[in-house]
Amino acid sequence: MILSALLFATVLSAAAQNEKNDSIYEKFLNAKVRELTYRLEITDEQKANFVNVYRKYNDEMRAAWGARHKKAPKAELAEKKDKSKQLSSADVANAKRKQMERQQKAQNVQMKYLDEFAKVLDAKQLNKFYETEAKIQKKLMERRNHPKGKPSMRPGKDNKNLQGKHPKKQKD
Repeated sequence: MILSALLFATVLSAAAQNEKNDSIYEKFLNAKVRELTYRLEITDEQKANFVNVYRKYNDEMRAAWGARHKKAPKAELAEKKDKSKQLSSADVANAKRKQMERQQKAQNVQMKYLDEFAKVLDAKQLNKFYETEAKIQKKLMERRNHPKGKPSMRPGKDNKNLQGKHPKKQKD
């Protein structure tokens, strides 16, 4: 009886966590769609078709890069390096191979959807789509790689996390 109750509680907890992750993913996806439709100046006629294609594209890209809970090859290497302080050439080659495989899968998805986006977007929008998508992904990766509340202080880059102030000396 107790075992059944624990099993049931575990299943409910896992389901709640998956629902939470899906909710966060859905919110993020909706924010990306809003940003893209704004930046690309998508018309109302284009919007429904674009959103449908983009959702499919985004799901396949997410699958190509792997689930978020899986460790990226760089993280695997860093973890191994911390533990043993010695990496073999085989470890590095294996991590690099995994990274390249993910990149290839992502590139295949991009190629697959190129014609789909071309049916929905005009030439200017199509070109701007890939630029904007890349910027969104770059921002996401920067936020993921920095602790909360600590802005990036990369030299030579504007830092918009500093409330519009450039990290270099301001002119009066």
